[in-house]
Formats: sequence, structure tokens, C-alpha cells
Amino acid sequence: METYSEREVPPGADPLTRQLLRQMVAGCMRLEPAELPDDDEDLVDHGLDSISTMRLISAWHRRGIEVGFPELMARPTLGHWWQLLSQERPTRTP
Repeated sequence: METYSEREVPPGADPLTRQLLRQMVAGCMRLEPAELPDDDEDLVDHGLDSISTMRLISAWHRRGIEVGFPELMARPTLGHWWQLLSQERPTRTP
């Protein structure tokens, strides 16, 4: 299974979508996207750890999306993360 958070994001990469968010989180958790919990369920309760979260943050930073660990872990759900990440605008242009 490919781990999206560990590969470099090339210039002009597809924008972050809800589907890509699910793929990235699933990859870090070593799950298939369909195995992820519902959008309002705590990801930590389903196996997400701090190292995986930092890998995701790093991948999003490479995409120009600035988000921090405390923001994400305040409410570690896919729904909340999508809210945070979809409000961010990339800080660089391809």
C-alpha cells in the first residue's frame, strides 16, 4: 500500500480533496480508505498515533497547507480535519 504522506508532492499536484484526505489518512494508518471510521469518530480511538499525524502535517505543508499538531489533535476526526484543511489556501503556487 502506498503511503501518500511519505512521498514528495510534485509541483502542480492535484489539490487536496476530501477523497485525497481520506486516502492520505488511511495510508498513514495502514488502512484502506473504506476502513476509516465515520467523519465524526475519533481517529485516535481507531489507531492514529502522533507520528502518523506529524507525517500527514509534513505532507500537507509540502502542498502549501499550514496546519499544526495542536489544531488537529484538538478534535482528531476526519470531519474536523477537512474543515481545517479546506479553509487553508496553499501558500505557494505551482
